[in-house]
Amino acid sequence: MRTILLEILNELKAHRAANNELWNVDDIASYLRLSRSSVQSRVICRKDFPRAVRIPTDNGLGGRRFYAKEVKSWVANNREPVRSS
Repeated sequence: MRTILLEILNELKAHRAANNELWNVDDIASYLRLSRSSVQSRVICRKDFPRAVRIPTDNGLGGRRFYAKEVKSWVANNREPVRSS
């Protein structure tokens, strides 16, 4: 029983860590199964797409990153409506 509980706890921790993960454009492209250029020109530029995180560096701002959980939520919210038969 203890082993099962530990496995469940580890799975929950892994899931939580994955949702707090920061994704770059290539990660989003892989998740959506689109090209990098399609993601840049047709997806992340949308007004309803989650805002990017910009990590400051000594040379200015680094590349844009997006919270994985926000991208996944955006995808779920853009499902086609259920069709009535």
